[in-house]
Amino acid sequence: MTHLLWARQRTLALVLIASLSLPSSADTGTVWVFLTDKNGNDGRPIPWTVHADRELADLPVTQQYAAQLESYGSLRTRSRWLNAVSIELPDADAERLGDLPFVAAVSPVRATRRAVPPAHLPARKTAAPHQDYGPSFEQLNLLGVPLLHASGLRGEGVRIAIMDTGFNWPDYRAFAHLNVIAARDFINDDEDVTDQRDQPVTGNELALGQAGHGTRVLGLVAGNDPGQLIGVAPNAEYLLAKVEDLARELPIEEDRWIAGIEWADSMGAHVVNGSLGYTDWDDGTGYTYGDLDGRTTLTSIAAQIAVERGLVVVVSAGNEGNKLWHYITAPADAPGVMTVGAVHVQSAAIASFSSRGPTSDGRIKPDVVAPGQFVYSVEGGRGLVPGSFGSQQYGRLNGTSAASPLVAGVAALMLQQDPTLTPHQVNDRLRSTATDLGPVGPDTVFGYGLVNAADAIGLQPEIPDQAKALRPFPNPAVGETPVVHFPFQLNVADQVELSVFDGAGNVVDEIAPQRWVEGTHTMAGQAFAWRVPKELATGVYHYRLMSSVFDELGTIAIVRD
Repeated sequence: MTHLLWARQRTLALVLIASLSLPSSADTGTVWVFLTDKNGNDGRPIPWTVHADRELADLPVTQQYAAQLESYGSLRTRSRWLNAVSIELPDADAERLGDLPFVAAVSPVRATRRAVPPAHLPARKTAAPHQDYGPSFEQLNLLGVPLLHASGLRGEGVRIAIMDTGFNWPDYRAFAHLNVIAARDFINDDEDVTDQRDQPVTGNELALGQAGHGTRVLGLVAGNDPGQLIGVAPNAEYLLAKVEDLARELPIEEDRWIAGIEWADSMGAHVVNGSLGYTDWDDGTGYTYGDLDGRTTLTSIAAQIAVERGLVVVVSAGNEGNKLWHYITAPADAPGVMTVGAVHVQSAAIASFSSRGPTSDGRIKPDVVAPGQFVYSVEGGRGLVPGSFGSQQYGRLNGTSAASPLVAGVAALMLQQDPTLTPHQVNDRLRSTATDLGPVGPDTVFGYGLVNAADAIGLQPEIPDQAKALRPFPNPAVGETPVVHFPFQLNVADQVELSVFDGAGNVVDEIAPQRWVEGTHTMAGQAFAWRVPKELATGVYHYRLMSSVFDELGTIAIVRD
């Protein structure tokens, strides 16, 4: 199955690549050169499209071919999985490469426009709802992660690769515990992934804030500062890959992304998080929506290969939902990756910027959603005093870039609990146990719903904690003055409150905490009742029913006569 999938992807990729035209200017550019074969273990060449199995994919690009190509220009990346190299050379020389007998196809390396970084918001001063988690409690509780932590699952023995802009991890108390197995800067060709002043490619990274994005992403999954920030998998092992260049108008190029995920595989990663996405390019060209079929863009092909090789690949859906593009970005279209959209951390309403599906071939994307609006993490900058506190250390941010690492952390906890799970099994569990939001069933906004970590891993609250919220009724609520009942069960007397939100995450109505006695409150007249305000129009609304022991999210449809 893997062999056939790989061969099919490879054939389609070469058909696409052969159809692309090369630049005709005399300027210097970078191209991918795809090779016809590899040398087998016995030294004999093996046709690549015929024997593209895992054993051959692990072999390096044939050195003789690479050496000959290097006479044309400067080699940048060698991809084992694609059997290709990227080479920088005068554009006028690029077409000559296609005449070489060992070259199957030549394609321009595509560089994306710089993405707008996630909004970084000042930390809101609120009382910590949990003395250990601090303000990060909201985002973890929305996913059900504290129950997994209480069961002893914090990521031990699982290796997570983070591919991003860089990581200022030595500067933060939240990372004092961090177990970094290896780090690699694919931009400046060294092992230091922090911001530095005089880098050969990125220049003064401190002034640019090169590693800010990656540091914030790392904090969400790996942070461990009790009372301030706890990540989903703080005790996991980490591989840090710096693959996106913010120093120029040209950010990351596809070859660095591919080099990064191949490196992660070679270093024994179990989970890969990529909070990056690609659509259009600096020269005005780029991928079209039709290219988002999971088998056209090189990053999507590489991501799918990684999945077939046993890596759980989690990627952000993109921040294009309220823009002209609107759709997900590559490699979020790859069939085997877990694509994550963003919801508000307090209401579970979809974030307006969260990219929508479907893929161009009609598949549901995103797969799931997670908190990605107003989430809490480290600030991200360089030069902070280790162990200090204040506005410099922590802040709020927005973006599907924040939702993706939270789900990658949940996947790591699932693998800690059951190391035999395959990537497809992890993905299936995350989808099948998600809390359905929006229209009934999977859709192209919320995917299969909000990740429910406890259900995905099969954990249930311990007896005697059987207090729970039940499904509200009627749903949909029809009429001019409908009343919706919210049933629940309590083991002891408790306070219960309700908040209702519109699709933008705005509170449209709420019922202050009310005290209820121990027992089952499920009948009309005995259940928590919400009279729908007359000013609320027909539509889907989100609710949050809370007590000290349950926190239930869901949707209510209102239909006016």
